Amino acid sequence: MSKLRLVAHISISIVFTLAILSHYIGYASTKNDLMVLKVNGPIKPSTADYLERMIAKAESNESTGILIELNTPGGMLDATRRIVSSFLDSNVPIITYVSPSGARAGSAGTFLVAASHIAAMAPTTNIGAASPVLSDGSDLNKTLASKATQDTAALMRSIAETRGRNVKALEATVLNAKAYSSEEALEAHIIDYIAEDRDQLLTILDGETVETKSGSKTISTASMNLYEGKRNWKEKFLDAVGDPNITFILLTIGSIALTIEFVSPGILVGGFVGLLATALAFVGMGQLPVNWFAMVLILAALILFVIETQGAGIGLFAIGGTICFGLGGFLLYGDFGDNPLQGNIFTLSMWLLGLVILVLSVLVFFLILALRDSIARGSPSNYSTLIGSEGIVKTTLNPNGTVLVGSEMWSATSLSNLKIDSGRSVVISNYDGVQLIVAEKSKEL
Repeated sequence: MSKLRLVAHISISIVFTLAILSHYIGYASTKNDLMVLKVNGPIKPSTADYLERMIAKAESNESTGILIELNTPGGMLDATRRIVSSFLDSNVPIITYVSPSGARAGSAGTFLVAASHIAAMAPTTNIGAASPVLSDGSDLNKTLASKATQDTAALMRSIAETRGRNVKALEATVLNAKAYSSEEALEAHIIDYIAEDRDQLLTILDGETVETKSGSKTISTASMNLYEGKRNWKEKFLDAVGDPNITFILLTIGSIALTIEFVSPGILVGGFVGLLATALAFVGMGQLPVNWFAMVLILAALILFVIETQGAGIGLFAIGGTICFGLGGFLLYGDFGDNPLQGNIFTLSMWLLGLVILVLSVLVFFLILALRDSIARGSPSNYSTLIGSEGIVKTTLNPNGTVLVGSEMWSATSLSNLKIDSGRSVVISNYDGVQLIVAEKSKEL
């Protein structure tokens, strides 16, 4: 026992020693370095998570500063506010650099640039056009536009005043959708520098002093090492599933798989795939401006598909489900002004939507053909030959469900409306239209 205790003490000592060493090694290797972050694409909650985490890391490591290489068309207002707050509260200098040439700091990106301690742009880049719009890029109605515009304009004014930038020029990006080239932004005192590339920017910044939350900081780039602050697995995962097209694909797979599970329960593959895909889709939606009315339409489509498989809808329920699903997909990424900075950034590919509708339409077409064939075979003379035959319950009869007779699936209802669990053997006792009436094999007919 004493030997085990000795080994445990030694192991714990080694772990603590390694932890302390790694702390100091990490501290020494990053204290005089500049953290470089890359922000490409829309501003989303995962972007805010990433920047907040890296600012906290830079502060704990006492890094010289953070250089954010920015190229964004805009993004979500809530995420933008979080990032702006973290910039204003940062104890390390935040430097934003709109690059490479051809990049932009559109809409929400304008707020990030304005909130930085130092703002720079590469030649032939642009900034601005931060007016509130709907998710599809169209203008807001008059009342909503006035409310959203005044709110975002007030935020921009407070940022500009805090950082000592041109209040009127930045306010114009909100009130008048004004956009500026890099040269115009420099002349209007929206940014501080224009630099051809990162190396030139670092040369310009050598000896620059800025005021942070914790006091004045001087940036020395003469002996500075650069290290990239990478996204962790969670942030990468959220970025991936937060793509509008991937989220819609996951939602489509989930809907089809869950429908299959309802039609043919017990296999579990459809249920597992459906639940997993749907869960991932909802995780992705947490990164996107989702119109929840569209989600109601998609849910209604799923219900209609299930109803079609449970009874003789002659394809009407399936057609209605396809229409609901297509309309839901079309309206899915639109919040009607709740996130006014995003514009038409978060949109679903119409090619993808068209392909999904085409696939669903083909499935509905074959379903209608199968139903017609079933009805054609379901004349009274054909149904009468089934009386006395045995079948297996595939979907629990409560009292309606499905029964497998031979190699064919039939809609059925239980005799006397009794519940019959899936997997039970039944005997066909009668029929009603295109629906079989069955009883458990062990029961009296």
